[in-house]
Amino acid sequence: MSEDDEGIRSRVQSRGEKAAADLAQALITSPAFGQAVSAAVLAREKAGEAQRAAMGAFNVSSQDEAQRLERRLRVLSERLEESEDRLDRALVQVRDLSAEIETLKSDRKKPARPRAKKSGSTGKGSSSGKAESKP
Repeated sequence: MSEDDEGIRSRVQSRGEKAAADLAQALITSPAFGQAVSAAVLAREKAGEAQRAAMGAFNVSSQDEAQRLERRLRVLSERLEESEDRLDRALVQVRDLSAEIETLKSDRKKPARPRAKKSGSTGKGSSSGKAESKP
């Protein structure tokens, strides 16, 4: 581009920006524009309420209700997963305890082993019941 084209482009752009800024300022300060925006927002809210009422009459969920339901399902899914994990841990503990009980039961059924004798007493011999001592 030539310098002349750049200068023209810059001037047109500057004038356009100034015109847009002036228009925006005029709209912001205009009471009629403020009222029109307020009326549009109110109309949107009323239309949304009417839509929700109509959908409710046909037993159709609104988008907000569907999103709430989706969040609730996500929370319930997480809680269910946590519960499953806790149940798995509890089952492992029950299995461990059951195995320990079975081990204890099988130990009880085995005949008693003779106890180790104390050193210094033979448990045999003397009819008086006194332990013999070794010199």
